Amino acid sequence: MTAARNQQTGGQPAPEPEPAPEPAPAQEAQPVRPLPLVSVVLPARNAAATLGRQLEALAGQDYTGPWEVIVVDDGSQDGTGEVAADYRPRLPRLHVVRTRGTGGGGVNRARNTGCRHSTGDVLVFCDADDVVAPGWLTAMEEALRRSPAVGGALERVSLNDPVALAARPPKPTACLADTFGFLPYPLGANCGARREVWALLGGFDERYLYGSDDVEFFWRAQLAGRELAFVPDAVVHYQLRSTVRQMVRQAFRYGRSHPMLFRTFAAHGMPRSSLPGLAREWGWLLCHGLHLVGRTDRRAAWLSRAALRSGRLVGSVRHRVLYL
Repeated sequence: MTAARNQQTGGQPAPEPEPAPEPAPAQEAQPVRPLPLVSVVLPARNAAATLGRQLEALAGQDYTGPWEVIVVDDGSQDGTGEVAADYRPRLPRLHVVRTRGTGGGGVNRARNTGCRHSTGDVLVFCDADDVVAPGWLTAMEEALRRSPAVGGALERVSLNDPVALAARPPKPTACLADTFGFLPYPLGANCGARREVWALLGGFDERYLYGSDDVEFFWRAQLAGRELAFVPDAVVHYQLRSTVRQMVRQAFRYGRSHPMLFRTFAAHGMPRSSLPGLAREWGWLLCHGLHLVGRTDRRAAWLSRAALRSGRLVGSVRHRVLYL
C-alpha cells in the first residue's frame, strides 16, 4: 500500500495531514443597549383646527423605544387642549400642559414649559400646524445618538397653495438654514437636542417671543461647542400661513427679531446686513411695485418682502442697532 501511494506521488512520501485549527474562543454577546425615552415637545396656541392631524401623524410613528408627547397649550381660547386630550387613547404617554394666563407667553416659554414637564433624555420639537412624516421620530433619535443637537428637513409644497409658496418660496431641503451668513440652524418645527444641551444653555431664551427663537438657541449651542447635524430622513411637512394678512404679519415679526439676533451675536461674528444686499432688496421692491395691484401670489410676495424689511427697521430702532 505504501509503495503504491509513493508511486502516485512521484516516489515522495505523502505529506502528513495538517492538524485541524483550534476553534476560536466564543465571544461574549454584547448587551443590547436599550432605546432612550424620547420626549416630543409640541407648543400649541389656538391650534384646534390643525393639531389633530399632527397628533395623528405622531400616533403612526414607528419608533420602538419609549416616548412621550408633551402638548403645551399656550393660552389657547379655541379648545386646543380638548383636541389634544382626545388623542390619549392613541398616544398613551400624551400629557397636556397649559401655561398660565390667556395671552400666551411666546413659543420659547412654551418649549421650556414642555421640557420641564418631560422626562426623556432626548428632546425633539415640532409644531401644531405641521405634519411629521413616517419615520420622523426614529430618524431624529438615531441622529441624536451621534450628535447633541439636530435639525430635520422641511417639505413645503404638499400643505400649501401657490399664494403661500410665492410669499415664502421653497428652499433646498438637503441642508440646514443659513440665512444670516453666520452659523447654520434648524427651524423649531423640526429640531431636537439632548437634554443636557437644553440644561447647559438654560433653555430657550424667552425674550424671543416670536421669530429667531430657534436660531438663537442653536447658535448658542454651537458656540458652546455642541455639534449641530442635519437629518435628511427626518421630514416634516411644513404649513405656511394661509392668508396674505397672516403672511405679512409673520414676515414683519421675523424681520423685527433679526436686529435682536445681531445685538446678541455680532461680537461672535454675525455679519452686519450688507449694503449691496440691502440695495438689491429695496431695488426689487421699487421695481416691482405694480405687484401690489396684480395677481394675489405676486402681491403676497411683494408685501411679505416689504414687511420683513420694515420689521428690521423697527427692530433696529427698538434694539438700538443697525441691521436692515
